[in-house]
Amino acid sequence: MMKLYCSRTSPYSRKVRVAIEELRLSDQVEEVETDPYSPPPELLAANPLSRIPTLITDKGEALPDSDLIIEYLDAKYHGLAPLPRGTKRWTARRRQKIAQGVIDAAAATVQEKRRPESIVYHSFLDRQAAAIRRSLELLNLEAHALLQDEKPSVVEITTGVGLAYLDFRMPYLEWRKEFEALDRWFSEFARRPSMVKTQPPA
Repeated sequence: MMKLYCSRTSPYSRKVRVAIEELRLSDQVEEVETDPYSPPPELLAANPLSRIPTLITDKGEALPDSDLIIEYLDAKYHGLAPLPRGTKRWTARRRQKIAQGVIDAAAATVQEKRRPESIVYHSFLDRQAAAIRRSLELLNLEAHALLQDEKPSVVEITTGVGLAYLDFRMPYLEWRKEFEALDRWFSEFARRPSMVKTQPPA
């Protein structure tokens, strides 16, 4: 059985957890709720970076990155939608990286705000918010290209988890008011059983 060190509030963990549900592997993966800031020795032994998610495969190999884990699981078990071929592949990968950038900027914002107010770097927060807004503008323009009724690819998973994380940690952005096409897509995607099951705690 595989083991996934993860956190229910981490968007990086959620990407993997959604993929596991979409691949129907939940009965083959034991989730271990983990605080990377107070890591158990077994996490450090598997991943010296002390980051989550980290997957221990059924052969005992440690995979220390969400994209790497998803690539491994899909290559071995199949089931996610493949990326298009040819030039459309790079467009899809670009869309994925932009969505990943939304996650990274939001996670960086959360971390910065955990500092004492007197040393919070507000210019940094403004830069992250601007990056998120620009990224959402692009994703909104390309929302028609996101899959809806069929199995998602890593592009849809990353986009859906990123938008859900904004709702969870940065609701004050009220992104839905401005980006209607993206809101319509996400409202449907968020109903997928994989997204419902992996929702963070209230």
